Amino acid sequence: MGNNFRDIENALGQGKFKPASAGVVADLSRSTINCMNFSDTVVFWTNDDSDESLKAIIDVSHKFNWQATLFFFPARGAVVYGEIVHVDYKETSGAGGSYNLNSLYGKGLVRAYQKAESQNWSGTVLDASFIDELIRRGLDPEDYLKPYAKRFKIPYKNAPILPEEFAYCLITGDLNDEAFANYSQGIRENFANHNKSVDSSSVQEKLENTIGFLASFK
Repeated sequence: MGNNFRDIENALGQGKFKPASAGVVADLSRSTINCMNFSDTVVFWTNDDSDESLKAIIDVSHKFNWQATLFFFPARGAVVYGEIVHVDYKETSGAGGSYNLNSLYGKGLVRAYQKAESQNWSGTVLDASFIDELIRRGLDPEDYLKPYAKRFKIPYKNAPILPEEFAYCLITGDLNDEAFANYSQGIRENFANHNKSVDSSSVQEKLENTIGFLASFK
């Protein structure tokens, strides 16, 4: 969980750090993105749907996706455009009891959860609701998302292969054979470290689907 917290903070801080009592920590002073974590689930969301928030949510979620998948945890996610509500309240009584409301709900959250859970790999898809919103704003998804995502046939559970969708890139540029082998080994170790067993057919399928996406960068 400590590593998960680290990756969340690094994504929110976008590579900026500040001194701490022991080393450095991510500098979140300029972050405009909200985040809630429960167990191994991470939700990022914006305060509004401005162009600035659009860019910020892409920067943060993209960074979290590739750093988790390549170096620590086989993350699976979805970026959607939809409604979300956050209720946050905490009160501590004089007797030492606490009352804490920290709840997320909304159609956008449900859509993101369903889309993420339906995937059969470690990766993040940009949902049609998000792509449609880019187009509504007069943006060309191919051009706007070029630094972050590429078209790929996303593997889904118990479903036929759908037309190509946008998925967050794991690396920038192209991979040579040595780099591909090194990243592949890292992904295999991540799966082994965070699954009880990688011998099951379902885990092996997710792993190979992830390696298959990595191979598309060669």
